[in-house]
Amino acid sequence: MIRRSKHILKFSNKSKLDVLDSIYSNCKLQLETYIDQIISGKQELTKMITSKLLSSEFIEHSIWKQMCYIQASQIIRSQTKKSNNDRFKSYRKIYAKLKETGRYNKFTSKKFSELNLKPVYQTKYFTKPILNNVSIIIPKILTDSCYSSKEFDSFIRLTTPNIKKINKIRNHYHTINIPIKQHKHSNKYRADISWKQSNSIGLQKINGNFYFNIFWEKDDAQKKTTGKSIGLDCGYKKLLISSENKTYDVGLERVYEKISRKKQGSKNFKQALVERDNLINQSVNQIKTRDIQTIVVEDLKNVKKDSKGKIRKKFNNKLQRWSYLKVLNKLSMLTEENGINLIKVNPAYTSQTCSRCGSIHKESRKGEKYLCIDCGYELDADLNASINILHRGVYSPSTDKANFQILH
Repeated sequence: MIRRSKHILKFSNKSKLDVLDSIYSNCKLQLETYIDQIISGKQELTKMITSKLLSSEFIEHSIWKQMCYIQASQIIRSQTKKSNNDRFKSYRKIYAKLKETGRYNKFTSKKFSELNLKPVYQTKYFTKPILNNVSIIIPKILTDSCYSSKEFDSFIRLTTPNIKKINKIRNHYHTINIPIKQHKHSNKYRADISWKQSNSIGLQKINGNFYFNIFWEKDDAQKKTTGKSIGLDCGYKKLLISSENKTYDVGLERVYEKISRKKQGSKNFKQALVERDNLINQSVNQIKTRDIQTIVVEDLKNVKKDSKGKIRKKFNNKLQRWSYLKVLNKLSMLTEENGINLIKVNPAYTSQTCSRCGSIHKESRKGEKYLCIDCGYELDADLNASINILHRGVYSPSTDKANFQILH
C-alpha cells in the first residue's frame, strides 16, 4: 500500500521559490508536449525510452526528460482505459438494440475485442487530459535528503532540469536545498519502521503554493479472519454512527455551516474546507480497529444529485459541503492498513426498514427517530439504519421492496 505526506515549501526564500516555479512550469509544459506527441502519433507510446529519442523543448536533463515521458505515458494509458470503457458501454447498448431487431449481424456476431475499431485517440470518447494541479514526479536520483537545522527538520537537495552556465567553458546542472518541516501525519510514517519512503517524490503547485508529496510504502496488511462486524451509517448531522450505537463525529455540522457562510473560492472558504477534511480524518480515526474484522457501509452515489427543489435551499447549500466520498476514502485507507474487510452495500430502504421486524414503511422514519408502525420498535433513526446496513452486508438480502426478506 502507498500513502502520501504533503509538505508546504513556503519556508524557502524568493530565489529558491523562483527556481521551483521554473522547474514546475517547464516540466508541466514538457508533459503536455509529450502527451500531444503521443496522441498525434509523433511519439511512440512505450514503457521505457531512451532520452535521445525524446524532444527537449523545455528541459535538458536526460533523467528529467525520461521521467516526464514516463508520467505522460501513464496519464495517456489511464485516460485510454477510461475512454475504452466508455466506448465499450456505448457499443454494448447499440449491440443490444441491433440484436433485438436482428440488424447488422456482421457486427453483432463479433466480440468487442474482434471489432476493427479506430484508435481511441481518434474518437469522440477520448478527452485530452487536463493537467490542473498535476504533481510532477521526481525520481530519488534527482533528490537527496540533507542535514537538519535548528529551524527546519530537513532539507531536500534537488537537481534542476536545466543547465546553469558557470563560465564560457563549464556548465552544470544547478542544485537547490529546499527546507521542509515534518508534521503529525509524516512523523507517523517516519516512526513506524514498517513504512519505507518511496524512491520518488512529487512537486505540486496549488493556489500559488508549492508542495512536496513524499510517498511511503508498506506491504499490504493480511486480512483478518476473526473479529466482529459492524455497520456504519454516514450522515450529515452525525458523520458516522455504528450498529453498536457509537458516534464518530468531532463537530462536522458546525463546519458545514461555516463553509456555507463563506464566499466560494475565497481564502476563508478554502481554509474551512481544509478544516472539514481534517475533522473527517479525526472522526474516522476514533474507530477502534483492534477487534473489528468487517466494516459494512452504504455505497452512496449521487447523494446530492436532483436534490434541488426537494429540500430547503438553505439546507441544500449545507448539504453541498457534506463529503461522503472523503469519508469513504478515509475508511478505505483505515481498513486497508488494519487488514479489515470493507463491504459496500446498496443503500435502498435502510432508513425505512425496521431492524427488528423487517417491515418497510416510509412513515416509520420521523426525523432523527425511528418508530416502526408495525411492531412499535423505537430507536435512533441512524442507529436503526446502521443495523440494517450491517445485516445487509452479512446476509445480503434483496433490496427490492416487494421481495425484501425479514432479517429477524
